[in-house]
Amino acid sequence: MKLFDDFEAVRFPEENLIFITHNEYLYYIYDPTYKNWRKHRRTGQERITVKNYQEVSKEEIMDAMNGIFPKKETDFIRLCAPSQLYTMDMMRLFQEDYAQYMADDTVYYSVDKVLSVSNIHTKSFFALKTIFDDALALQQTKEEVLIKIKELYSNFYGRDIFKEEIEIIDGHDCSSYFWIMPVRVVDCTDTNDWDNIAEMKSAEISIEEDDVSQYLAPFLYKHFDNELEANKNRMDIYWTESDGVHTKYIDSFAWYLTHNFYTHDSVMNIIKDLEDTIRALSAGKENEFTVKLREKRGTKTYKLLYAKDMSSEQIKEYNDTRPTVDNTEPEMIIDFYRRLIYRLEYMIKIGQEKGYDLISVMGP
Repeated sequence: MKLFDDFEAVRFPEENLIFITHNEYLYYIYDPTYKNWRKHRRTGQERITVKNYQEVSKEEIMDAMNGIFPKKETDFIRLCAPSQLYTMDMMRLFQEDYAQYMADDTVYYSVDKVLSVSNIHTKSFFALKTIFDDALALQQTKEEVLIKIKELYSNFYGRDIFKEEIEIIDGHDCSSYFWIMPVRVVDCTDTNDWDNIAEMKSAEISIEEDDVSQYLAPFLYKHFDNELEANKNRMDIYWTESDGVHTKYIDSFAWYLTHNFYTHDSVMNIIKDLEDTIRALSAGKENEFTVKLREKRGTKTYKLLYAKDMSSEQIKEYNDTRPTVDNTEPEMIIDFYRRLIYRLEYMIKIGQEKGYDLISVMGP
C-alpha cells in the first residue's frame, strides 16, 4: 500500500509482520501479535521487492498506528522505542515538537552535540525532552533552555562539552576527519591495499581535516619519511579511458584515503616538536612552527570557483578577502597539543605491547 513520498506498507505473512519500506528498502517493522513497532537494525540497507509481498489495508495500518494514518516518517519514529533511534531520528522529533526552540541554531547545535557524544543515548533523549517540556510549560527563553542543556551534560558526564576547543574524537568518525592509529604491515607488496595493513582501531583517534591542515600539517610534513619501506610501497592503481589500468607509487604525504606511515621514533620526534612549540607559545616566543601556525590553511582559504546564488562579482569579492592569518588563541592550541601528545604516547606504548610498530595518519 502506498503511504506518502516513497514509503509503502506490505505484509510478510510467513512471520505475521508488516514492513514499512522507503524506495523498497526496509525501514520499520510492526508485529501485530505483540502490537509493537521497531526500527530495522539495518535501516536503508536491505532491499526487498515490494510487489512480491501482500497488500496491507488502510484499516490495518490505522489500527497498528493507534488510529492515525501516517503522513510522514516521524509518525513511525514516535512508535519505536527510543533505544532503537539514531541521533537524527531524535533530532527530527525535537524539531517537530519544540520548533520554537529548535529553530535557534545555538539550541539545535547544543541538542545535537549532547546526543552525538552521549553514551547513554536513551536517558539523554528523555532528559532533553523534560527540559523542553518544562520550558514550554514555564514559557522559558532560549537562553534559559541553553543553560539547562549545558547543565544536563555537565551532570551526566562531569565535563563541559561546549567549551571551545580543537576537538580530538576517540574512535572513528567517518566524515571529514583524519584517522590516526597504530598499524602493522602484514604484506609489503602494496601498502596502499588496506587488506595488507593490520589496524589497531581500539586506539584510533579522529581529528577534523581543517584542524589537521591548520595545526598538524607542518609537523606531519617535516617528519614524513619517503624512504620508509611502508611509504615507498604504496601503489596507486588507476584507470584511464585511453590507456586502461595504470600503476604508480605514491612518493609523498597523501592527503586522501591513504596510509601515511610513521615509525615510533618519528612520532617521538613529532612529540618533541609539539612540546617545543608549546613552550614557545607559552612564552610568546617563536620557533619554526609558531610562524606556520599563523598562516591560515584549510577549506576557508580555498578559492571559490562557483556558488549558487552568487554573482561573479560576489565570488571575486569572496576570493579577494579569503583569510590568510589564523588568530586562534595560543592557549587553545597548547591545550590541543597536550591532549594529542597524551594520545600519541599511548599509541606508541600500546602498539609496542601488541606488536604494532607504525603509526598511520590517513585523510578523509
